[in-house]
Amino acid sequence: MKKITIITIALIIIFSIFNICYGSTLRNIKAKFTVSDISGTKFKEITITPYYDYDEERENEYRIYLPSGYFVDGKSASFVADRNGKYPFTVYYGSNKKTFTYTVKDVEESTEDSKDDKKDISIDYSLMYDYEKKQTLFNIKLDKLRTVTTPGGTSTTNEINYYIKELKNNIPFDLTITIDDHPYDFKVIKSGEFYLLIYISPVNYNDYSTVVEYHGYNFTNNEHYTTNPPKDIYDDNGNYQVLVKSDSFQHIFNFSITGIDYRRPYVDIGLLDDDTFYLEAEDDFGLDYIITFDGKYVPIKNTPAKETFEYTHSTVLRYNGEYTFIVVDKKGNRTVETVQIKSLRSTPRNHKFDPEVHGRDYNEDLFENIGLKYKSSTDEEKLFDNILPAYMNGKSPDKFGPDLPISRAEMITIFCRLNNLPYDNSAYLKTKFTDIHNHWARDYIAMGSSKKYVSGYKDNTFKPDNNVTRAEFCQMLTKISAYKSYLNAIPASNNISYTDIKGHWAEKEIIKIAGRNLIESDSNFYPDNPITRGEVVHAINVLYGFSPSYIELGYTNTLYNKNFNFQDIYGHKYYNDIIISVVGMYREKIN
Repeated sequence: MKKITIITIALIIIFSIFNICYGSTLRNIKAKFTVSDISGTKFKEITITPYYDYDEERENEYRIYLPSGYFVDGKSASFVADRNGKYPFTVYYGSNKKTFTYTVKDVEESTEDSKDDKKDISIDYSLMYDYEKKQTLFNIKLDKLRTVTTPGGTSTTNEINYYIKELKNNIPFDLTITIDDHPYDFKVIKSGEFYLLIYISPVNYNDYSTVVEYHGYNFTNNEHYTTNPPKDIYDDNGNYQVLVKSDSFQHIFNFSITGIDYRRPYVDIGLLDDDTFYLEAEDDFGLDYIITFDGKYVPIKNTPAKETFEYTHSTVLRYNGEYTFIVVDKKGNRTVETVQIKSLRSTPRNHKFDPEVHGRDYNEDLFENIGLKYKSSTDEEKLFDNILPAYMNGKSPDKFGPDLPISRAEMITIFCRLNNLPYDNSAYLKTKFTDIHNHWARDYIAMGSSKKYVSGYKDNTFKPDNNVTRAEFCQMLTKISAYKSYLNAIPASNNISYTDIKGHWAEKEIIKIAGRNLIESDSNFYPDNPITRGEVVHAINVLYGFSPSYIELGYTNTLYNKNFNFQDIYGHKYYNDIIISVVGMYREKIN
């Protein structure tokens, strides 16, 4: 019994000595954290300074593993935190190891709305038109008094009208309305007399997509149009198409969406001869910054979408192991690129160079990819600008009527559309014409005649349903002041001397128009014959200088085939002009 007691006491003494020599040092490794702001960002630079609690003033050299797994031999080490979370730093001194964490809580702003709170908000929204001010307005009706913020200011109200003063053809107008601190995002697009309102719901970060709703309008008849599709899913930037239509009219909206992006950047890393990293990054939205393997913040300024960013990191590599870069775009999508280096002669003697040195629980979320993988395609999607909206309707859903005459009412309507006149539904009340008050084009007639697009007659009539002759059409084009610069830009090339225009009241106008190939004819011009709808759209397209390339014409034809089916234009000499007039004029975007 006495022998057992002596052995037990001896073991206790041995374990105590072991704990004093080794365990106590492990317990006594401590660390100070200091945090500083990164100028121009919400990011934080975390600096760890290890020490022993029994000798805090003594400066020792430590091996400090950063959250990325890269280690620094020194008295302290720093790492930039670009997101919230626990940042691990593992400290070695001799054979002793201890992991410290610093929790960052105030880097990221919360992008998640309180879904329950937002469900309690009931809104009814639509576009309207103020015919007196000739301005589009966005109307919201609410279920009760709420705090509403528009670009014009903040108020407590249950209904608001926001006037959109600068609404240009085919350029999306972005509008964010905040209701009780919850943002609602909209886009408004004008194309001629048609309008498209897009409601963009919050991002679904589970599948990286956004559901949008479409609403179509035409304020010439104060009508809400159906849309096809009524809803859509945006999962990337690019071209989108919406058809707005009623029983008798339809119009294609073809527009580019930017700012709806969930693709993480493409990153390629190489090793230079001097053992430094060379990095190329590309993104379809635009790059923002890099966090390097040794914890430095590298801002990327003014990088356009799809432009390659090149960067050389000056830190010389001394050890084999895993080197991690984080590349982030302007929407917060991030690519974590880890490179395994095995070719260096030096290797760490004591400890593995790897993020796992901290243990998996510490930094799993700090180094995760966010966003769908970026796909850089050699076949770049071709984008097209709508340079002029559609300006012509069919005579019926399946007939265009290319060889039919065009009426004076139809002609003045086209001129109003082409020149983008603000619509006035009371214009006819101010006119002197006695024969338009019950006509479908009465406002167009009043609006266009005030601009002298088409003149009336001395007896105060307009004769809206009379056909336009070839001579009258020539006169109209030469009289409209907005078209003078267009005509002067077209060189006169046709020297045909028509035998039937000498002494005609419109001889000079005919020579000016026909001599520039806007209207085609044989040796006679037939000035008093009605001009056809096909001839009109050909002349307008030539006037506006739209000579589509093979690619542009193919794109326009694709839009036509998808949304129209006129049975009387196939094989027609003006087929291309006709589809341009009903779909719109497009130019390929050249990057």
